[in-house]
Amino acid sequence: MSSLPHTLQATAPWQFRAGAASLRMTATEAIPMPAAPCAAEAAVALDLAGDLLDALARAGLAAENAWQWTAQPALAPSGARGLWQAAGVRALLTLPWPALRSLAQAPHLPGLQWQAVPAECLLAQWRFDDDERAALEPGGALLIDTPCRRARARAEPGEPGDLPWQLVARWDNPVSVEALMGWAPGLPPLPATCLLVETAWPDAVLAHGRLMPWGSGQALRIEGC
Repeated sequence: MSSLPHTLQATAPWQFRAGAASLRMTATEAIPMPAAPCAAEAAVALDLAGDLLDALARAGLAAENAWQWTAQPALAPSGARGLWQAAGVRALLTLPWPALRSLAQAPHLPGLQWQAVPAECLLAQWRFDDDERAALEPGGALLIDTPCRRARARAEPGEPGDLPWQLVARWDNPVSVEALMGWAPGLPPLPATCLLVETAWPDAVLAHGRLMPWGSGQALRIEGC
């Protein structure tokens, strides 16, 4: 470890990984913080976020000794993001969605501000054969056999058993992580227009329309394909 750490400028980030979690740290002012590309000095930098790391360990989200310095810039991992700040340093934390889904209530992470994310609500899903897909047309109706309500981030991975085609309602504005995880109320009303999308390619829209009563249940009235 260097005995004379350099001064980290606000534009020089430090990046750490702990499994699928990541931490990107940046100085908010000129403070004594190591800036040389050295794993030993990276440990000194990481210590500035010690309060956050302790809280993550207590919540079972990342063990304190699991964090490893990443020397080369890496693609930002997918997951829930939160901003944390202490004296002279700012951190961007990314945690994988499955880790948060495993928690019955919000983890106690003092000072962390979750960032709202693009989100949608899964309403139903199907497995179509070629003839069934070809039969979908504007003005038609698609019966919803097994309705559901699963709020999720649009970047969130699917669950085991998900079917190839899904009906989703996508909110126009980002939604809070706390509401998506079910830790707090606050989900917005569902948009009127629903999208029938391919699960593996969620930007591939097969049809769009609106829900309407159908017997004792509901159906999708297709307005466009």
